[in-house]
Amino acid sequence: MQYVVIIEQKNGVYRALIPDLAGLAAEGTTRDEALRKARQAAADYLSRVESASIDIETYQQPAMRPDSPQTWLKVAGKFVGDEDGMAWHLKEIYAARDRQRAETERTAARSDAD
Repeated sequence: MQYVVIIEQKNGVYRALIPDLAGLAAEGTTRDEALRKARQAAADYLSRVESASIDIETYQQPAMRPDSPQTWLKVAGKFVGDEDGMAWHLKEIYAARDRQRAETERTAARSDAD
C-alpha cells in the first residue's frame, strides 16, 4: 500500500508525518532518514493492527446554492458568540478582495502602457 507522507524541516530536523495512520510520524537528521524511520514505524504499526472497511448510509440534505440566503445564514450562525472571529474573517475577506482589485488595476495599467 502507498501512503501520503508529509515531510517538513524545522531547526535542522526532518519530520515525516503519515496522516492516514493516526498521525504517525518519525524524525531524522536527513530527509531520507526521516522517511526510512517513518516507513519502519508504519510497518511496525500495521503489523499490530487489523484494517477493515465499512459502508455507512448517510442522509444527504439537498445542496443549497452558495448564494442563497439560507446558506449565508447557516454560515453566519457558526460565529454566534464569536463576533470578534466573524469580524476578523470579514476583515481578511475584504483585504483579499482589495488586493485582488489592486492587482487587476496594476495589470490593466501595464497593459495600457504597452
